[in-house]
Formats: sequence, C-alpha cells, structure tokens
Amino acid sequence: MVENVVHTQVLGYETRITICRPEQRNALNRDVAEGIIAALNAAEADPDCRVIVLTGEGERAFCAGGDLKAGGDGGPFIQDPADPVHFAGKLFDTIQACRKPTIARINGVAVGAGAGLICACDMAVMADHAKIGTPEVKVGLFPMTIVPPMMRVLPRRRLMEMFITGVPLTAEESMRYDLVNYVTDGAGLDDKIAELVAQIAAQSPTAIRLGKYACHAMEDMTYPQQMRFAETLLPRVAQTEDAREGFAAFVAKRKPEWTGR
Repeated sequence: MVENVVHTQVLGYETRITICRPEQRNALNRDVAEGIIAALNAAEADPDCRVIVLTGEGERAFCAGGDLKAGGDGGPFIQDPADPVHFAGKLFDTIQACRKPTIARINGVAVGAGAGLICACDMAVMADHAKIGTPEVKVGLFPMTIVPPMMRVLPRRRLMEMFITGVPLTAEESMRYDLVNYVTDGAGLDDKIAELVAQIAAQSPTAIRLGKYACHAMEDMTYPQQMRFAETLLPRVAQTEDAREGFAAFVAKRKPEWTGR
C-alpha cells in the first residue's frame, strides 16, 4: 500500500515527505511515486505548510533509483502501451509544478531517479558521505526520464559525463557543480534544513508562490517573451494582500504579518 512506503510528517512550517523502503535503499516504484504525488498535493493544499522537504529513510540512501526488482509489479520499465504517461515523469512534473518551495534532503546515495528527484526540487542539502550518480549505462539502460530535470540544473558537459560514464559525484563535486546548495556532515543535515525552512517561512508565501510560477513559466520562453510576461505579472504581485502588508510593514519599520493572499 502507498501509505506504507511514503510517510508524511508536519514539523512546524515544514512538511517532510519520506520514502520508507530502507531495505530496498528507498528505490522508486509506482507506489512510491503515487505516494509522493499525493503527499505533495496535500502539502500544497495545507495553508500552514510553507516548505516541503523530500528525503529517504535511514542514512544509506536518499533514493537508489528505479526498483529493478519490481518487474511487472510497479517497476519503472513496465508501461501500459495505451497510456503515454509514465509514473516517474508524472512525479517529476508534479514536483516541478509545486507552488511551494521544495528541498531535497540528501541523507545518502542518490542515483538514477534519485538524482532526478534532487534536480526537480528547488533546493538541495547533502550529507558529506552521500553520492549522486546515474549508473544506468552499467546495466544497459539510459536514464531517459531524469534527463529533463537534470538538464535544467547541471552544465551539459558535466551531465553527459555522468550519463555516459556512470561515475557518481561526491558531495564536494556536487557542491562545486551547483547540483546542491549546501553540504554538511550527517549530524548537521537537519540543522541546515531547519535554518532554510526558517528563512523561507519568514518571507511572503504569496510572493514565493507567484515567483515560482513565473520562473517555471519563463524557463522555455525567449528573452522578449520573458520580459513581456514579467511586465504583466509584476503589477499583479503588487496588488496582493501580502505585498500591501509588506509595503506597510516596511514604512512602519515592523515585522510583516503575512496572510498568504
């Protein structure tokens, strides 16, 4: 059942979504994907949630890619020929479209689909013992469904080296190539997550929601299209309750009280 492989926990302003398959190194199958999607949708609908954190259970693995042993029982390589939508693609699309900030908490190895999950999130914090890789070529495959999210984060030559050689990146390399925002020791992982959550929760949820919408919409536009879109959206943002409250708080030299509207 989905509820057994994905756990949701509310920690103040944070909603933490955890893949709970430690014996399978938190490998992705249909149940995991559907569980994460359901948890993301619930968190997005929760007005008290400001940040969504995605992680894996334990310290060994964030997500060890698609479950190669699942076969016809929810594995990533079995697809209904009459349905063009793959559950992994739907998962990445849902993370990308989420209007609330998402953070990947990389507690251990992240390979294949795990690397895709990291790139689909807005930010990432990585334990120094973890590694990120795309080893599919070693079993005669290519990581097709994670190419789109990873292409939006990594430089092309570094990405092609990962895909073609299958050699993983260390935490230091992941930081150097801007694949993650921060690297900490394992004990400091949650402290850094808590720091980021507090920084985000102090800001206007409305501004963040509209800003994420704008950034994703503009990614594939030409520069003139981006500018016209931005010019149209800016007055809309300025008319929100949060913007009016932000202006008033700035003038009064007080802390704003955000409504999220």
